[in-house]
Amino acid sequence: MKYLFFVQSEGRGHMSQALTIANKLRQDGHEICGIVTNHLSSRPLPEYFIKEIAAPIYYINSPYFLISKDQKGIIFWRSLFFNLSRWRVYWQSFQKIKHLIRTLKPDLIINFYESLFGCYRFLFRPKIKSFTIGHQFFVTHPDFIRPPKHWLSFFFLKIYNWLVAYGSEAKIALSFSDSPDQPQKKLFVCPPLIRQTILEQKAKPEDFILSYILNPGYANIISNWAQKNPETKVEAFWDKLEAGTTETPLKNLCFHKINGSLFIDRLSKCCAYISTGGFESICEAAYLQKPILMIPSKNHYEQWCNAYDANRCGLAEFSADFDFDKLLKLTKTQTSESGQCFKNWHDKNQKKIFTILENQWNQK
Repeated sequence: MKYLFFVQSEGRGHMSQALTIANKLRQDGHEICGIVTNHLSSRPLPEYFIKEIAAPIYYINSPYFLISKDQKGIIFWRSLFFNLSRWRVYWQSFQKIKHLIRTLKPDLIINFYESLFGCYRFLFRPKIKSFTIGHQFFVTHPDFIRPPKHWLSFFFLKIYNWLVAYGSEAKIALSFSDSPDQPQKKLFVCPPLIRQTILEQKAKPEDFILSYILNPGYANIISNWAQKNPETKVEAFWDKLEAGTTETPLKNLCFHKINGSLFIDRLSKCCAYISTGGFESICEAAYLQKPILMIPSKNHYEQWCNAYDANRCGLAEFSADFDFDKLLKLTKTQTSESGQCFKNWHDKNQKKIFTILENQWNQK
């Protein structure tokens, strides 16, 4: 079979999911005929993804969040109106999508939470089958415990989920824990798509804390803490460096350019992990049994949902800011029971998503 991927490029999680799915599909003799993703000059695709995905990449203009001035979070309302004002640009992207589907002739489309493809399905109603993957879909599951208040943000997230998955044969909700499927809603709960290189790692804790920074406004906080705590080594990954480079502003602090293989190596060896409130790297750290502290990006409701859900499962604590002292306490108090439950859930069910994909195709 021939697959076409639509991949959201904000953050790194959806790209990691796409790599994992692509590798397994190719092992089973299938073809990935193309990757369609958003073109953001401020956040280009990482080199490791371009190399490892090994398929033609087609860029479109797609909606994205605007970053706050302090570079610690997003500006929701301004982002909403900004994207609505760009409808002509997105209309051109619709025409490109239509052309790609006609030219590449995929048998099935996998949408890794790219909103513009959902909009395309809503407007043009193509006959081709697709299914959509995202941990965001778990927020509508009865087992999900949402953050208190913020009911308007929760409402918008549900609307956004509906649009992203419009017309899909199935919505795959990647989850920290096992929960029953809801086939009447086309909602299927699957374990996270953890990269094979992570599964093969053997955790070898060394004496340093690892950090991942989605928004660069947190870099000063990390630097200030490291300066005040010279006895503790900190390593961090972010985008603001040239490929293959490392910056060492302090003896106990270094910043790495985001790099897939190097990140995996450092994650397997760190004594604890602190990150913004994404999903995939938290799952990878939990699989490797690391103490985890999550810092949801400012005004980013989805990341708060991730933090509450990881905490529900006993996998992580969360804080409003990069609180390294709280993380160090976790290294002394955290037990391995929750992490082992998560690992078992993944290992026993990692093929479930491919079974769903096969079943949906056989219903043709």
